[in-house]
Amino acid sequence: MSSRIGIVLVTPAMLEKLSTDRSIASNELSALLRRNLLVPVMHGVTFEQLHQVSPTLASRSGFSTVEEPMEDIVVKIAELVGTLDAEEADELSMK
Repeated sequence: MSSRIGIVLVTPAMLEKLSTDRSIASNELSALLRRNLLVPVMHGVTFEQLHQVSPTLASRSGFSTVEEPMEDIVVKIAELVGTLDAEEADELSMK
């Protein structure tokens, strides 16, 4: 049985939506968080800002485009979900 991993791109618009609207998207996010299957990718926001809106999501290990280029994050996500082996990841990192 394989686990599915969700990747959520956390942007200023998403933070605003989560803080003002407890919609279906918020419910789906909560369901994924309960199953430990969500990896946040911060873009244009900090983990501290996310923590104000969703402490549970902010507590997850994730990535930040402020700390590393999106290209490197993509390679790490591909490794995480098992679509790349180490050799392929090294090859992509060099490009």
